[in-house]
Amino acid sequence: MEELRRIRTGVISEDDHLSTMHDVLDAQWMLENEKDESYLRKVILPCEYLLTNYKRVVVKDSAVNAVCYGAKLMIPGLARFDDGIERDDLIIIMTTKGEAVALAYAEMTTSQMASVDHGIVARSKRVIMDRDTYPRRWGLGPTALKKRSMMKEGLLDKYGRPQNNTPSDWFYVDYGGVKTNAEGVRYGTDPGKSGSKRARPVDDDDE
Repeated sequence: MEELRRIRTGVISEDDHLSTMHDVLDAQWMLENEKDESYLRKVILPCEYLLTNYKRVVVKDSAVNAVCYGAKLMIPGLARFDDGIERDDLIIIMTTKGEAVALAYAEMTTSQMASVDHGIVARSKRVIMDRDTYPRRWGLGPTALKKRSMMKEGLLDKYGRPQNNTPSDWFYVDYGGVKTNAEGVRYGTDPGKSGSKRARPVDDDDE
């Protein structure tokens, strides 16, 4: 063996964007003395350059900081997406400016993203962007604002949970005609009244 060296890592090979330490020093001098960062941008590549071989989904600015804090990407925060995304594929969550937010596993296919109006799009594997780079926007949606006003009026307790005087329309959520949740509670009624378990019918073997 004549020599042993790494010739490729990811999408970068030894023939792409080669720079010496003198190039880095010159780029730093240009930035500090001439206020010119163009040379530095040629020497030091952004991290997004390493992620060009992944499928991408673009999120709204209002959803970026929530993903940075570990939230799953939901349909309301989705802006655009690539074709050919399959479930459990490793994808990149990006801003509208092309900044990488996180590496994530897809929870939906491309066709599902285009057809549904609710659900989880992706779950984060590794967050890249720092927190609070974008402003916090959670808690400002129509449901959150209505919940906050109902708490002030005393229709919900201080934790946002329903009480005896909570209106019945607060429990109703129309998800494509599904009227009953996993616990057997029918939407549009008070869970305290209809959430009791049904008695199991007695079989002949139990007698």
